[in-house]
Amino acid sequence: MANDMEQFHMMVQQFLEEHETEFDSPNEAIDFFTKMYNKGDFGGLETKESKSMNKVEEAQATNSPMRRKKLLEEAIKIWPENWDAQAILIDTSYRISFIELIEQYKSLEKRAHEAWYKHTEKGGYHYVEERPYLRLKDKLAYLYMKAGMLEHALEHFLELYRIDESDALGSRYNILTLYVRKFDWKKAWRFFKSVESRDKDDRLLFLIIILAVLTDRTDLAKGLLKKLVIVNSQIEAIFSDDMWPVEDLYDAELLLADYYRPFSYQSLLMTLSGILPLVSENEYLFEWLKRETMKLIPESKKTIAQKKAMYGELDPHEEKKLSDFIYALREDESNPLRGMRIDRARILYHAGLRTYKDFTKKTEKQILALQGIGPNTIKELKTNGVQFKK
Repeated sequence: MANDMEQFHMMVQQFLEEHETEFDSPNEAIDFFTKMYNKGDFGGLETKESKSMNKVEEAQATNSPMRRKKLLEEAIKIWPENWDAQAILIDTSYRISFIELIEQYKSLEKRAHEAWYKHTEKGGYHYVEERPYLRLKDKLAYLYMKAGMLEHALEHFLELYRIDESDALGSRYNILTLYVRKFDWKKAWRFFKSVESRDKDDRLLFLIIILAVLTDRTDLAKGLLKKLVIVNSQIEAIFSDDMWPVEDLYDAELLLADYYRPFSYQSLLMTLSGILPLVSENEYLFEWLKRETMKLIPESKKTIAQKKAMYGELDPHEEKKLSDFIYALREDESNPLRGMRIDRARILYHAGLRTYKDFTKKTEKQILALQGIGPNTIKELKTNGVQFKK
């Protein structure tokens, strides 16, 4: 959605259109506007776009469906090209079917495209007034993807990628995801090679590695996997169990964009979520990736407890650590790790976070920095009564 910063940018653009010639440079004009705005002197300066977006924000804040509908209609009346408002109006329509949802988005995108083509610079996400249309196109592409209409989805994502050089909406990931789902190695590899930052992008690397394995290009996959382990060492957390982390892959909170952290366990989950039907029951792919990933991670940096043969003598120190960990999984209320998945509990336990007092010494941000720990774990800890350092 458009936010306060976008409204501010629109006000700046209007000010430049009206007063830029009064200053020696655009930067001087912007500096002047910013100072006056911060003093409140430009509080009354509003564009039709900012007024419309204010209505949208008000609509999103209300719990009344009738009130929301009225505010959205007012927003559209003020600024007919407010595609955000029109999309929300469709999304909140009462009892709309998925077929109708796609049809309405398709019709809206067609109208929005005509307006975008005729009345904007066609410069991409950098131009604030173009963002509602680009977001609308992105949503339609997602709907097509959800419906399994992969060619339609690909067409829109490719156009978005061409329009917006900054790729602010992350179209590159969806494009490669679709090539993977179509098992189109030739186009996937060509696209991957065209992205300048490919070797430093964990999500692109993960996708092309998976397709390389699935199309029996294992030597290439091994070379790319070496790069992925360097870029995102949390790849190890994906293989902390004997199967894919299916529970986390269906965890909506963990995948929410509001909590997104790049180069993390979460970013890898987001990558897998787009190709879930291909990977969720593919034991070969999981075992191959786990085996090759573990070869690349030094023993000193491994956090996953390796399975050991149950014979011979146990190291007394290791035996004590094991018994302590098992005790830490007890279900009584004095245990902050109770009820948690064993892999998450193990990470916290080995990080020295075993009591309520231990957690009071760490901030939420510090806990999230642990490899394999995400927002859902924070939620579980809070449910267990854990308090963090402020």
